[in-house]
Amino acid sequence: MVIHRDQRRADVREALNEFEKWLLRERSAQERTAAAYTARVAAFVEWLPAPVDQSLATLTAAKVTEWVNLEAARGLKASTLGKQLVMLRSFLQYAHRSGRTGQDLSGVVPHAAAWRLSSIPDPVPAGTIEALFATLDLHSAKGLRDRAILLLLTGLGLRACEIAGLRLDDIGWRTGTLRVRGKGDRVDELPLPDEIGQALEDYVLHGRGGRIVGEEVFFTVIDPVQPLTANGVCGTVRQICIKAGVEKFGPHRLRHTFATGMLASGATLQEIQRLLRHAHLRTTAIYTKVDTNRLAALAPEWPAAASSRRTR
Repeated sequence: MVIHRDQRRADVREALNEFEKWLLRERSAQERTAAAYTARVAAFVEWLPAPVDQSLATLTAAKVTEWVNLEAARGLKASTLGKQLVMLRSFLQYAHRSGRTGQDLSGVVPHAAAWRLSSIPDPVPAGTIEALFATLDLHSAKGLRDRAILLLLTGLGLRACEIAGLRLDDIGWRTGTLRVRGKGDRVDELPLPDEIGQALEDYVLHGRGGRIVGEEVFFTVIDPVQPLTANGVCGTVRQICIKAGVEKFGPHRLRHTFATGMLASGATLQEIQRLLRHAHLRTTAIYTKVDTNRLAALAPEWPAAASSRRTR
């Protein structure tokens, strides 16, 4: 269960607020990024005995190691644990530079062992996507909105933040293209399949209607109506899962399903890389591990193989 910062102890809130301000000021982090980073260290700060200031003043390497061991024992994915530890190091650097701790304990925090290609993408089971679409009421604004969102996830592999960031002028109704703003201010233009274009048109004309004013494509359906956030997209997918009676998962798993489906249908790594907008082919290569038959066929495209050829 996610605990909102306002529900935490007053001393914890103060420490987290100061850390977030430090990230914005000293690390030039974006507001959304700073908030996400702060959320990752909230459990550590609350774990410290009250008051937090006194606990930080007497913090030891042994205490930090104790927390790390507790986190590692939770069985988190290596990538998730790695992010937790990165933020813990950042928080400990902040604590030292702000005078909250007498020494910089960030060096005590180990690096999580995480081979980038070690985790295997987990596509949803067969029939799950059909079950999700079957729950939608296409006579309602919510049903039209959720259908468009699901199609963007399953038909183009968009990220939740990319869906939340869509603007009306990003949709090329006449050209059959969709402009997507991705990570690192990257902007790409993707082909817009007819089914997805029609779903977007249905939602914009009949789901949003004339009651919504704003350049964002997707909005909440409960008052006060406001632009849908990335978290809102995640919540929407999970709500549909509950209604469909399937195991809950988030939008990114549908992105994995899109990529593995493309691979199974014969797409090359380079084609998948372009559609997923990965900066490096090595990132795309993880999808070959879910299909050993395609792996053999794609061996010449594997980034490591390409590197070895260049060195021969």
